This record gives sequence, C-alpha cells and structure tokens, in this order.
Amino acid sequence: MRKIININELQSQISKIIKDVQDGNTYEVMRYSEPVAVVLGYEDYLKLKGECHRCIADLRKIAQKAGE
Repeated sequence: MRKIININELQSQISKIIKDVQDGNTYEVMRYSEPVAVVLGYEDYLKLKGECHRCIADLRKIAQKAGE
C-alpha cells in the first residue's frame, strides 16, 4: 500500500514508518506539496534495481541486433 507523508511526519514517526515499510507499505515523501522521495522496503528496492539491470541488458541486445 502506498501512503503519502510530509517530511515533518516522517521525522516525528520514523520508527513507525520503518515498521510499516517492513510490513510492505511504501511512503511517498512530500515537501511543500511536491514529491521528493520514496521510502520502500529493501526487497522492493532490490526488485526495482534488478528490473533496471534487465531492461538495460535487453536494450543492449536489441542495439546489438540492430547493428548487425
């Protein structure tokens, strides 16, 4: 579940938020009504990081085929 929180709330509730993140929640952190950060669990981060690597590898394969 994605939740929106401002920086002041993040600072005052960091322990609670970290527990929520461990339970699978994600927080979008806002500053002056603008999104500035996302707090997500480590496993979710690894999934995103891995997907990016696969995308880049796929793009390299496509570029190599196009160059042949």
